[in-house]
Amino acid sequence: MKKTLSLLSLAAMFATMGQPALAAKQYTDFEAAKQQVTDDGYVVFIYPSGWDRYGEKLCKKLIADKGVQAAAGNAALLLAPIFQNRNDTTNAKCRKSMGALGYPGDMSNISYPAIIFYEKSGRMYATLHGEALMKASVKEVAELVKARMAAKQKQQELLNKSGATTDVQEKARLILASTRVDGVEWPQQIRETLKAVDPSDSAGCLAALNFGFGPQNNESMDDFLKRLDAALDNKLLTPWQKQRACATAIGHIRRSYGSLAGGPLITKYGKAMHKLDPKSALGLSAPVIMRDWVKQYRYGHGWSDQVIPSSPIPMLIHDVPISKPGTSVVNFRLTTGRDGIRINRLRLMDGNSCVASYDEPREVTWGNTQQNYTFTVKKALKNPKLEITYGNEPNKRSSWGEITVKAQ
Repeated sequence: MKKTLSLLSLAAMFATMGQPALAAKQYTDFEAAKQQVTDDGYVVFIYPSGWDRYGEKLCKKLIADKGVQAAAGNAALLLAPIFQNRNDTTNAKCRKSMGALGYPGDMSNISYPAIIFYEKSGRMYATLHGEALMKASVKEVAELVKARMAAKQKQQELLNKSGATTDVQEKARLILASTRVDGVEWPQQIRETLKAVDPSDSAGCLAALNFGFGPQNNESMDDFLKRLDAALDNKLLTPWQKQRACATAIGHIRRSYGSLAGGPLITKYGKAMHKLDPKSALGLSAPVIMRDWVKQYRYGHGWSDQVIPSSPIPMLIHDVPISKPGTSVVNFRLTTGRDGIRINRLRLMDGNSCVASYDEPREVTWGNTQQNYTFTVKKALKNPKLEITYGNEPNKRSSWGEITVKAQ
């Protein structure tokens, strides 16, 4: 029996060999923690003192929990109060508990109770507060603490890899990747570091880090959309950055063209915004935008100053009565208004496929009040549409007319 017990003890000993000793420990104040702090830094549990009993009870419960302590690795744990009224007495208490880490009240974007993570140097690198903390079980909080610690380690590994390589562009890409780690703040002076590593920004990482998108002065819609398409193809940008660009573009398109003329473009970039991250706030809003902000251009509407866009963008007319094999004539006839219209291109579509196309520009004016287009269809169309690319100048859209289709 004794031999069996000794073998079990020996097996247990070998099983624990090589495993890191996780010993997150709570300290009474910052100075005591500072003497023992490791590379895992500090994890501070901040509670509202005297004005939120639930928050105080929660923080005291979490900091004493073995699972939370294990998740915090070798970090120094501190319990710190925050007071509604700042005075000499409360400031002294905060200085004792927080020391060089700062006064919690200066963190105006953090709600309390909160768990705040600091590097050994004292730099805050992550937080846990709000619903993520209040609605989580103790076990879930431990997992969240563990995730924040792991994210910081992952970020540091990326920076270490950047320092180890001599490839300038790879250095820059690894530094950029360190800012994309979920759950942690950016490393300090990251822009200055990128500029020093890649002064000419040959990797495009600094531009990606500083990316912002919006219409520029005197920029045409064509150039604006070309920049947007280039941004959507840029692999260095995050889905969130691309979604924000799409959202900006959708607003600009709607203001410029309205919901009818701009409908195809709003739909195009609404779909892109949704596909990038369907569960994000902007991803969830995309179907609503496409439902409420887009009006379809239907057969029988003709054209008007509300229809003709200020830039040559394709517009689809739905419900076109061209479905059976045979020949049909599409007629554009000017009825009133100061100016006529310019038709840069007219295509008969079946869904997304082009059946026939007229690519030479034509004009309908008071000197020539109508234009006819003849389309011959050899087989039945399932989803017939006309794609019209108007070409009026922005200040020459004041006219109204009819678009009719007749079988020949």
